[in-house]
Amino acid sequence: MPPQRLEMPLHQLRLSGLARTLDVRFQEAAANRLSHAEFLELILQDELNVRQERLLTRRTKAADFAQLKTLEDFDWHFNPSINRKEIYELATCNFIRQRADLLLIGPPGIGKSHLGQAIAYQAIKLNFQVLYRSIFDLVRDFLTDDAFNQQDRTLRRYLKPDLLLIDDMGMRALPKNSAEYLLEIIMRRHENRSTIMTSNRPLQEWGKLLGDVPAASAILDRFLQRAHIISINGRSYRLKDRGIPDKKDQNSKPSKNDEPAS
Repeated sequence: MPPQRLEMPLHQLRLSGLARTLDVRFQEAAANRLSHAEFLELILQDELNVRQERLLTRRTKAADFAQLKTLEDFDWHFNPSINRKEIYELATCNFIRQRADLLLIGPPGIGKSHLGQAIAYQAIKLNFQVLYRSIFDLVRDFLTDDAFNQQDRTLRRYLKPDLLLIDDMGMRALPKNSAEYLLEIIMRRHENRSTIMTSNRPLQEWGKLLGDVPAASAILDRFLQRAHIISINGRSYRLKDRGIPDKKDQNSKPSKNDEPAS
């Protein structure tokens, strides 16, 4: 704890990070005979570190991830076809600075959502504002606020973040007007803010999923114009975790060498 006479000023100035370490820094300064400038640098850095941690916590909470995923947690060995270097390049978030977009596409269970959320989390760590919504959350938000005539407020929420992650496109057909809501977001964010989308269905099926082929074409026309497209194939992590063999493995016939001896 800092000396009692300093507690109140530090509290009033909201320097809790500095206050937390000040006693230790006093001892360190005395033991190492630090100059005033060196001591000041240490305690200011302590305060900055605490503020950065708090900002990261607030922005991560505001992003509203389904689950917090990181690149360090990703199993790169399970589907080695995934280009690790390319993913880490995207995680530098240069595409956000360039106001470009990202599409992660492939069958279910191969890690699209994990990679999308991990890249988005890296964006938060680089001081970008992020919002995560599944496509079903997005449609529900607009349908709910439409009933209360508050669509403008909802739209502002989707337009504000530096990075919007729309997950789970293609899981199932969407309600009426879904294409209208998604088109409005994509049109307004196009070349102004970055968007990541994940999809487990081919792009040519989006018209059927959205129930509006012209709107789906307009969405893709804008979204894909400056998008990085990462196509992923491979086995399902979820089936692996449950001990269920891959469908391809289930359909394969055993060789003669695999047949039990009679």
